[in-house]
Amino acid sequence: CLYAVRFWNRKVISYLATSTLLKSGTLFGMSHFCKPFPGAKWEFDHPKEKSVLERHELESLFGEGWDILHDSLITDGDHGRTLIQFVARKK
Repeated sequence: CLYAVRFWNRKVISYLATSTLLKSGTLFGMSHFCKPFPGAKWEFDHPKEKSVLERHELESLFGEGWDILHDSLITDGDHGRTLIQFVARKK
């Protein structure tokens, strides 16, 4: 099973991360705006800061019961905003 997520919804992602219904081998992938380091401010109008990930938020959500396969930051080409590229596999 593969979940690829485009829009950040904390309740849905938290549900997926803790779900006992997902089978071993399920892949979760997400690319989304993310602060570059813990405690960083978000200096952009879009998206609003409340919908921007904290730097280690996904790592914390998927830390138990998942293998984190990829967790890196890139910068978008338009405005210099940071995006997380994240993939995890259910143990």
